[in-house]
Amino acid sequence: MPQAPVLPSWWRFPLALMLLEVVVYLSQDMYLPALPEVQRAYGISQSSAQMSVAVWSVGAAVVQLATGPVSDRLGRRGVLLAGVVGFVISSVACALMASYGWFLAARVAQGCAGIWAISVGYAGIHELFEARTAIRIQAWMNSVTVLAPALGPALGAGLMLIAPWQGMFVLLAAGGAGLVALMARWMPETVDRTRSRALSARGLGASYAALLGNQPMMCLLGVWCLVFTVMASWAVSGPFMLRGADGGSSGFVWAQIYACAAYIVGTRLVDPMLAMYPRPLVLARSLDLCLWGIGATLVAALLRLPAPVVVAVYGVFMVGAGLLLAPLFRAVLERAHQDMGMRVAWVSSAISVTGALACALAAWFEVAQLRAFGLFGLLAVLAARVLAHSRRGLAPA
Repeated sequence: MPQAPVLPSWWRFPLALMLLEVVVYLSQDMYLPALPEVQRAYGISQSSAQMSVAVWSVGAAVVQLATGPVSDRLGRRGVLLAGVVGFVISSVACALMASYGWFLAARVAQGCAGIWAISVGYAGIHELFEARTAIRIQAWMNSVTVLAPALGPALGAGLMLIAPWQGMFVLLAAGGAGLVALMARWMPETVDRTRSRALSARGLGASYAALLGNQPMMCLLGVWCLVFTVMASWAVSGPFMLRGADGGSSGFVWAQIYACAAYIVGTRLVDPMLAMYPRPLVLARSLDLCLWGIGATLVAALLRLPAPVVVAVYGVFMVGAGLLLAPLFRAVLERAHQDMGMRVAWVSSAISVTGALACALAAWFEVAQLRAFGLFGLLAVLAARVLAHSRRGLAPA
């Protein structure tokens, strides 16, 4: 395994990857307040507008299954840089498309390119650093990249005050263009290409079949995805659940800032908690916190308490999620032994599919009430807890 850089500049690659994540996730979160505008601009239904969020994740899920193994064979740098360039081009396309069908195609391409670049970068992080350091770095990255869902809606709403909603895609393209140069300069190569194995469709199929049949890995991955489902459904339904009397998104913007601040609190607890307790215990207690938080959210919604109160108790769930997800991601990877690019691609693809399904379900049922969201979230976290405490769950591998 390549060793972590010893120069003082070792932090530059994680920093560049943080910035890339922020820009890529802004292409989802900054776009959310524009959903009602997109609905009006293209003359489509609410569910069709929400599908423009779901298709972003669908494309990302499919392409990673190829780009992960390709980066194992050809190296991380080139594959990641190609993804960033693709993100820039597809962002420009999103701003230019006049028909909704072509706009959806551009959103698929944007999700493909952005997430493949991030997943390749994460493979590099988990190759460069041992477990505790990688978890600490990922927790720090999560606390920074959550600024996208925290500030993205506010930034998107602000941009729409001075420019058409298409202007946000121009801004994203500009940010991606700057990151091409930054990544080219700061990203180390973590793959020894002289020792990598040749690619074959049969070999890839066998490896992915082995990952699918890896019950301990799939069990923990199911826990991760179920918790993430709650977060994704909140993001896509929030602009409609918290729409103001004037139809504006300001209520959702402030609620999202609060929820993401709660998530950051959880990520800052990761390192001290792991210093005091075994990782399985930290994971179990943080999942319990998620359960209490989403349960309280449902109770508050059923009692018809004011929306700010419901949002406040939802923050408890977000603290638990912030504490849970970074160490759980590493635990999922440790349950398998394939090349790191393939492992991260598999996990990241599953997460992208989960995000797409959550968005699709929210669009299909047109979730627009906090009670419906709370019930959906509680069922998801209860299922996650059952998986976590099963025989294949959080016990050390």
